[in-house]
Amino acid sequence: MENILFEYPVNNENSSFDDEFQVLKARTNKIKYTVIIAVFCALVMYFLSALFAKAALLFYFLTALFVFIAMITGKMFVKYPRHFLYIKATENELQLAYYKDKKEDYHFQYNSIEEIRFADKNFTAVYIKEEGRKPYYFELNKWTPEQGFFLYTIPQILPNVFKGNSKEIAKKYGDEADYYNRIYEGNN
Repeated sequence: MENILFEYPVNNENSSFDDEFQVLKARTNKIKYTVIIAVFCALVMYFLSALFAKAALLFYFLTALFVFIAMITGKMFVKYPRHFLYIKATENELQLAYYKDKKEDYHFQYNSIEEIRFADKNFTAVYIKEEGRKPYYFELNKWTPEQGFFLYTIPQILPNVFKGNSKEIAKKYGDEADYYNRIYEGNN
């Protein structure tokens, strides 16, 4: 049996990602349909206002109200995290379960990984390139153990594969202990 070098969330908590993802997906669909219905109602009222010229002011007011509700609902939609990442790193393999629009499982053997690098300057997205394949793109939630894994643990496990600027990471987030202390202080 291989030793587990890193796991987030811990295996018995992984089912909570599945449950949370299903709740988030249902909420997202509910909000999406609310926005679609609100916009449809606003457009219908706008076109019906020509039939009821005397009540046009009422229709314009209701149209503005529905557009306002759609905007507020859309902002609430953006506020929720849109992805989760389950990580399990053993001595020879990296396992990821990426929850975005659907759940996707990935298994990377360390000897088949050519490169791991960040996709942006905020360190909130990462590319993993395997031999002979297109790079896989994963978004990372900021100030979470999933981001910390790619900031600090991957460079220790795969120093020849990781392409990142450790000085820039240290300047932005500090060392590994500072990073995780800041995360866990924020959760308490």
